Amino acid sequence: MEARADYLFEVSWEVCNKVGGIYTVVTSKIHPMLKFYKENYYAVGPYLESSTKSEFKEKVPPQIFKEIFEKLHSIGIMCYFGSWRIDGEPNVILVDYRNYSYRNNEIKARLWEKFGIDSLNSQYHDYDEPILWSTCVGIFLEEFASRSPGKKIVGHFHEWLAGGGLLHLKGNNVKVATVFTTHATMLGRTLAGNHIDLYMELEKTNPEERAYQFGIQDKFLTEKACAKHADVFTTVSEITGIEATHFLGKKPDCLLPNGLDIERFPTFEESSIKHKLYK
Repeated sequence: MEARADYLFEVSWEVCNKVGGIYTVVTSKIHPMLKFYKENYYAVGPYLESSTKSEFKEKVPPQIFKEIFEKLHSIGIMCYFGSWRIDGEPNVILVDYRNYSYRNNEIKARLWEKFGIDSLNSQYHDYDEPILWSTCVGIFLEEFASRSPGKKIVGHFHEWLAGGGLLHLKGNNVKVATVFTTHATMLGRTLAGNHIDLYMELEKTNPEERAYQFGIQDKFLTEKACAKHADVFTTVSEITGIEATHFLGKKPDCLLPNGLDIERFPTFEESSIKHKLYK
């Protein structure tokens, strides 16, 4: 397989920041990405002192990044270039968004006006913070694209937490191809967490009403907008794809199985779910 883009930026809140399973997903695909893209593969995550110290090795950035970093610094966005202290040591860009928080309400207003995302009652650390970070990533990619005429650039965004970046690019018609991957839908997680038979409800539930009922409308609507507007929408399994089709109103364009799960047999629960859905 040959890489079809000149640059790939892999954007996740869990780059150099191990929180859950997405960290494993991203790290498990590093070697094939480096094989295809070599030095033009970049993992992009948040700059967080608590996790960054042990995961990130700072380096002098290439000239094009240095110029962009200086420009973004002038508006409150701090960017750091280096390598990820994992096998393969891929290039990493970490974005410190905290001094850009003065634009938080403006960002949320724009998401409402352009994409219908209701974040009026959102909490800063629960929703605003990752959206602020990922919007800053989108601003970085916009700057990079403007300085790279004729280059094919792809931004791969994982989960709603990275959605601010994807929606910034789409809202400003930036020439960066976008991929959005959901690993499990927000509504699906919430229903399962409340011991509701998720797959019995697929056909009958009103997804948006349910999202408001559980107070996750901000995340749900962000996820839905990303699925709708991404150039390519993917999920990591057939089951998640079924969830997305019903809850987000968008059938995935393709499935991208987790690197560690390609040869995995279905669990008993997954087999039972498929039996219910297809009988």
